[in-house]
Amino acid sequence: MARPFVIEVAESETFLEKSLKQAKTGFRKERLQMLWWIKTKQIRYRQEIGERLGRSPATISRWLSLYRR
Repeated sequence: MARPFVIEVAESETFLEKSLKQAKTGFRKERLQMLWWIKTKQIRYRQEIGERLGRSPATISRWLSLYRR
């Protein structure tokens, strides 16, 4: 299995939950869901996030790279 990735999500769990509930587009919901899973340590691998969201690990890597910036 792939190695776990390390990323620090700055937003709080509460903020992410609230934002997720208020998100109006699927585009935004997917990214917020990904960050919430990482923040709550429910998922540790890009591949696992990709499988749950129906996206490739490369897409997840790109989203995380954009988030880091």
